[in-house]
This record gives sequence, C-alpha cells and structure tokens, in this order.
Amino acid sequence: MQQPDKQDNIAKAQMLLATRRFFKLDEWLLSQMRGWQNQTEADNAYGLIMHPDTLFTKEESAIHRLETLLNWEQQCPDSYHVHCLLGMLWHEQAWAIRRGQGQQREVEDAQWLGAQLCCDYAVLAFLRAIDYHPRPTHAFRHMMNLAGGFGEPYWLRDLFAGRAPKPLHEQFNIENSLVWQQGAAYLYDLGVVPASQWPQQLPAALQQTRRDDEEAIDYWLRMAMSVRHHDVGSMESYLLLHSSYWGGDDEQQYQIIDSPLCAEFSDDERNQFRANALLDALQGDIADRDSPRASQLQQRLADLLAQPLEPATRIALLDLAGTCIAYWQDDDHAGLQVYGELFAISPVAMPGKFAALFISRAVLANAQQERLSVLTTLLVRAINQASDAMLTAFAATAVHYGLYGLPEDPELSDRLMDRAWQLMQQQRSTESVSKDLLVLAHDMALNDDMAATHYLMTEMARRGSVLHSYELFFFYRDAWHLDVPLSFHNECNALDCVLSAARSGWVPAMFSCANALREGLGDQIDYAQAMQWYQRATDAGHTSADYWRASCALDLGSELEKRQAVEQDLPAIIANVDHPERFAAAYTLGMAWMQGVGTKKNRYIAWQLMKFVLELNPESEPAQLAIGQLEGSLRARISLWQDKRKVEGADFTAAYRQPFVPTLPDEEEME
Repeated sequence: MQQPDKQDNIAKAQMLLATRRFFKLDEWLLSQMRGWQNQTEADNAYGLIMHPDTLFTKEESAIHRLETLLNWEQQCPDSYHVHCLLGMLWHEQAWAIRRGQGQQREVEDAQWLGAQLCCDYAVLAFLRAIDYHPRPTHAFRHMMNLAGGFGEPYWLRDLFAGRAPKPLHEQFNIENSLVWQQGAAYLYDLGVVPASQWPQQLPAALQQTRRDDEEAIDYWLRMAMSVRHHDVGSMESYLLLHSSYWGGDDEQQYQIIDSPLCAEFSDDERNQFRANALLDALQGDIADRDSPRASQLQQRLADLLAQPLEPATRIALLDLAGTCIAYWQDDDHAGLQVYGELFAISPVAMPGKFAALFISRAVLANAQQERLSVLTTLLVRAINQASDAMLTAFAATAVHYGLYGLPEDPELSDRLMDRAWQLMQQQRSTESVSKDLLVLAHDMALNDDMAATHYLMTEMARRGSVLHSYELFFFYRDAWHLDVPLSFHNECNALDCVLSAARSGWVPAMFSCANALREGLGDQIDYAQAMQWYQRATDAGHTSADYWRASCALDLGSELEKRQAVEQDLPAIIANVDHPERFAAAYTLGMAWMQGVGTKKNRYIAWQLMKFVLELNPESEPAQLAIGQLEGSLRARISLWQDKRKVEGADFTAAYRQPFVPTLPDEEEME
C-alpha cells in the first residue's frame, strides 16, 4: 500500500487541529514520531509538522494560536506534543518582542523583559514535555535554541545548581517599575499574566545529568543526541548558534564538524554541514583579494563542489560564489563561468538577485559579449518561471526589442511587464525592485541600448512606479547618469514625469518639481505652483526645501513675500545650527541686504552677514568677493560706515554664531 506523502500528512495534521480533534491528533503524532525517532522512514514528515507555522495558517494570530494550544492542553494535559508546541510558540513570541517594530538597532529594556517573560513560559512548557515522553528530542533541541538566543532563566540555572529558585518578585524588585509595567504588557496583550512561581525540582530525566561548567547549548545538544543519535536537525541548530549571526564564524563550525561530536554523521551529512558553514562565510564580507582567507575559501569551495551535494545546496553555493570568484580572480569571465555551471545543474536552476545583477553588469556594462549565453539563459528561465519581478521586467524589455539572444515579441513583452508589476504589488517590493531595475537600465544604457533603457523606465512609470517617473525627469532633461541622445530630450515630458512623481508623494520629486517650475521648464515659469511644491516638500521633511522656497520668494515673489523671506524665513534657517543650508541662507540674506531686496539696503548688515559666512566657510569665494565690494574702496568704506550709524552699530549676527565681534576698517584707513 502506498504511503501518503509529506504534504498529505501535513494536511491531515492541519485538519485535525482545525477541527479540534486533539486526542486523535495526539495519537496520530505519536505514531508518526516512532518512525522519525528511530530514523527508519526517509520521507517522514513529523519533523516538519512539529512547528506552529506548519500547523497554523499565516492568517491566524498569536492569540488564536495560543488559545487553540491551551484548549488542546486542557483536553490532553499529559500530551508531549502540545507542550512542545506551546514552548515553540512562546519562543517565537519572545523573538517577535525582541525584534519589535521595524529594524531598530537598540532593544529597549521593556522589550528584553517581555521577551524573557515569554521565555519563562517556553521553558516551563518544554520541561513539562520532557516529563511526558522518554525521548523528547524536540523539547531538548528547542531548549538548546532558546538558551543560545536568550540564555537560561535564572530559576532554571538554580534548579541545575541544586538550589530552590526564588519567586520572580523576590529575585527582582521590579514589579512596580515602569520597565516591569511595559514588559508585562506584552503578555497582557496575549491574554496571560507573567509567570512568577517555578518548579522546585527538575524533571527526573534531567536530574544529575549536567556536567560541571557545561555550557547550556552543549548540554542540550548532548541530551538531544542521547535520545536521537546523530540527529541532523539538532546539529544544524547547534552549528547555526556558532555562525556569524551569533558571534561565531565558519572556522568554529568547521572545527565542530571535524570533531568527534560529528563522528556519527555520514559523509553526506557532514558535507551538508560544511556547505552551510561555507554559505555563512560567502554571504558575509568578501575576503580581500590575494589574502590567505580568500585562498582558503576558494579551496574549501572547490573541495566541497567535488563532493556529492543536493542540487539546492550546490545552486546556493554557486549563487554566492560567482561574484566572490570574479572579485578574487579579478575576472568577470570567471564569475560568469560559475553561473554557467549553476545553470547546468537543472533546467530550472536560477541564481539570486545579486548574481543576476552581476551577470547583467558583466555582460552589458563591462562588454563580456563572449559570455552572452549566460545572460540569455538567465532571461529565458526568467520568462519560463516568471516568479521574479526584476528578472521578468528585464526579460520583457529584452523581448520587446529582440535583445540579448531573445526573439522580438512585443506582445509577450507586454504580458511579461504586466506580470512583473503584479509580482511587485503582491510581494510589496515595488520600491526595492524599482531600484534594481534602475541598475539594469543603467547597464543597458552602457551597452548602447538606450531605446530599451527608455522602454523599461516608461513601462514601469506607466504602471505606477514613482521612482521611474522621477528618473525619467532627469532622462528627458539629459541630466541622467549617462548622456542621453538628443532624440529623447523633451522638457514637457520631463515636467509631466516630475509632476506625476510629486503628486504620488515622492518627496525628492516634490523638491525637483518646485525647482523645475521655478526655472520655467517647458517654457512656463509658475511661481505660485513652485512655492506650493516647496512648501509640500518642506512639510514632508525635505531638509533644504524651506531655504529654496525663501530664495524663490526673493527672486520672483511679491514685495510682501520678499520681506517675509528676509525678516523671518532666512533668519530662522540661519539660527538652526543643524540646517544643511545654513551657509547658503546666510549668504543669500547678506546679498538681500546688500542689494536691498525685500528690505531697505544696508551695507553694514550685509557686511556682517558675509563675515559670518566666512566664519562658517573661510574658503567661500562669493563671500570674499562680496566683502571686497563692501570695503574695497574708500567710497565703499564710507558707505559702510554710514550704514553702521543708521543701525547704531547693532550686531545682527550675534544670535547666529559663537561670540565673535567683527571689526570695521579703522577710521585712519578711511582717510
């Protein structure tokens, strides 16, 4: 009788959980566990099933998952599996709290406390699981992972040391602190209160098992391997805890792999461990060319590729190796050869994004036309798979013009471009993919395929890519990265593109749009619209737009607007020591006083401001020239002295700078 495949077993487990048939699920998982523990069934899905992310759908929240597992625990209190899954779920919540929102670098004390409180629940669950099964591999393995990421809770260390752990409120006097309130709130949000009472002894299986000074991850690995010999999953987790992410490196991993700890594993399994370590090394900082480290990595790569490897592992190694080899050997051809080997592994083998960008750069921008077949293969497979937005759009462009070994097919090109945009929307990767496509557009332009460059950007802009609309603004004005042929120059198109990008909320486009309207791009100066876009850019956080708005008012505004720029806007910018345009604002305000724009002319105030400009930048030639005009002749010095009397010698720059009193030329010099 044919055995169900992994997907069938996973579906069965999901169905049993969703229908709350917990007794049946427990019984079935135990039957699956026997073959997995004894390592007699190569395709056993038990290891995949035993994870919350497998059993639950992505749409189910942590609260819903927790409620379901607690319901399972209530119905089956002695279930090994539910306690393992509860431990994994709490461990995941600890990581979710630890990561927080976004990618902040620093972890707040309350975050760390909240994560530790989740770890308490995770450890309690794993300890119960260890009590309920004689061979609790998953519980041991995940205790190792938890200890490696968060350390062991104080109360568990006390139990191993033979001490009765104190309750949380006695161990730490933090329950009335703000940090405690904020940290505990993470658990309150999940509908539970922090645990505070601990077991008074270890499960029987753990008593008298830990060696003196044995590190936590070493202990839990040993326990896992004692109940499931040469357990690949446990060793992979252990090696991962010695990777660069956790402060280790591939050298540490190789030492472990070559140690007696891995003696029971097969050659194929050890090669897989080595491949994982080498992948860790290759995706980090590239070793310097001609360094011993580079030679070592190349030798390890060659040795490993000479061994039998899973196709996915070989592809992953070659994917990262190609760009490294090209750098180490200072030869793009060598890197392209690596990707040729990657394509030869299977008809669907594909490199990652950075490899694809390298292939484009090497073939198009660096004129490695003899290796065009590598780029052709990449684009053909991108068309056949149509799962990578960047490559699908690249292939669509090539097909539209029949470039890079592909036939010309405009109809297919339109479908592929639509598919690329659909993928960008589905994967929420519009901005990142748009940036990558600009790199490819640049490569095509370097290969003199300017029409294809224009097509790629216009098709993306037409579908809604704000970044490409903004780039076309520069393209049509011949202000792009490369010289653009005259046939593409079009100021009206440029204005349309920058207006489109600005209206979509792209802040740099708002600023550029204001500049374009101020300059009269397309033969139409629109002062009012320019001022509005400067203001919108300022409100959106553009650091320089407020200065340019003030300078625009001085150039084109009414007398009232010019007066506001001189009396309010520019002084406010100068008073902000962190403003990026402080220097320019001081010079502009000085020229306004010098020429009488927006205010009554006063050479003395202008002179003070130009002296202040030189304090900010002693090398400023415009300021030096202005001072030369203000005090370079007897008539100029007399006018300067007269204007000083008009303002009674007041220092108009004192509020803007460090204490410093500029001195006028003395009266003897005026005579």
